[in-house]
Amino acid sequence: MSALNSHLTIRQDLVEQGLSVPVWFLDYKEDVHVEDTATLNIDCDYCTDGEELNDEGANIIVKITDPTQKDKYGNPWKDRLAFACSIDFQWN
Repeated sequence: MSALNSHLTIRQDLVEQGLSVPVWFLDYKEDVHVEDTATLNIDCDYCTDGEELNDEGANIIVKITDPTQKDKYGNPWKDRLAFACSIDFQWN
């Protein structure tokens, strides 16, 4: 289960099925599938009115923090911006 103060959480039906959601990190241009953890914190940084931000159909920019996850350089995820699809998340 995501951090209690998380603005967005991965949809419960996806979590129950053990599925992860794709995001496209902007800092290192990484495509990553994010799984729900107890320390996952997702905040919406920008939301469109349905317009796509990339070729994958992303329509929001999220800020992701999860100290249990590491980037390709071994640094914990802290305030990493990413494109994402709003349909994959619940708004809290």
